[in-house]
Amino acid sequence: MLSESTLAIEQLYRDYKPLLTSIAYRMLGSMTEAEDAVQDVFVAISKLDGTDIEFPKAYLVKMVTNRALNMMKAAPRKRESYPGQWLPEPVIELAAADEPQGHAIQQERLGYALLVLLQTCTPPERAVFVLRESFGYEYADIATMLDKSEAACRKIFSRASAKIGHRPSHEDDAALDRSIERFVQSFSQAIETGHFESFIHLLTDQAVMISDGGGIVRSAYNPILGRERVSAFLRGISRKGSLTGEPHRIWISGQPGLLLLRENKPPFAFAFLPGEDHGAIQAIYLVSNPNKLLRISNGYSNG
Repeated sequence: MLSESTLAIEQLYRDYKPLLTSIAYRMLGSMTEAEDAVQDVFVAISKLDGTDIEFPKAYLVKMVTNRALNMMKAAPRKRESYPGQWLPEPVIELAAADEPQGHAIQQERLGYALLVLLQTCTPPERAVFVLRESFGYEYADIATMLDKSEAACRKIFSRASAKIGHRPSHEDDAALDRSIERFVQSFSQAIETGHFESFIHLLTDQAVMISDGGGIVRSAYNPILGRERVSAFLRGISRKGSLTGEPHRIWISGQPGLLLLRENKPPFAFAFLPGEDHGAIQAIYLVSNPNKLLRISNGYSNG
């Protein structure tokens, strides 16, 4: 028979796993690592010998945040040996998710494109930004979690925002989603018809395309810079049949995206970063690393 302490820990796990996993995922860019971080936290809690936790949510968020920070220290070494460009693992949903974990990610306003940009930030900058912008924690709470002053946390948030060019805009999220949906729809039509003119017109002159094949499938080893080069790349892989498949409009880590499925081959996931006025595309992110596309829900599989 399970002890009261074990039952209490299991209840905490059920109550807070979605939140904790979502926080860790946003910091780490990997759902696998996020789940490991949460597991580590609950292993540590199980060793407290029944010690009561007065404020469990705050305590658990602090623990998972610091665990993720420790894991991020090893990330640069992993990235140095990664073949080609590294992109975060996408969390893919057909539509707004029903399950708690998917729902938690869906409700955040930190979409995949911003998750990519956050990789340019230091671990503390990423932690403060995620807790503040995505989860709405007060600076006083963040300061307690990170053992820093409120003033320091404000400065860290400001630095992170400047690095990624982020403007705090919860005011018109629906309009932003509509813009990205337009990009997704245009790209889907281009794939289906083989005519890319309308989609290419949506790219800024300085548009960039980054692809992550993980050294497992062929992908551009370096970023593709400029509208003309992106256009040539897309037309080239289309002629070779690399874009043959069924395009599906999806949600990818909290923002609209496109999934391309092809029988017996790993799918491609595409996400888009809008430019400053949201009217054009600043970046295209292509994930084809099959190890990062294992978590496709709602009946999709890798074939």
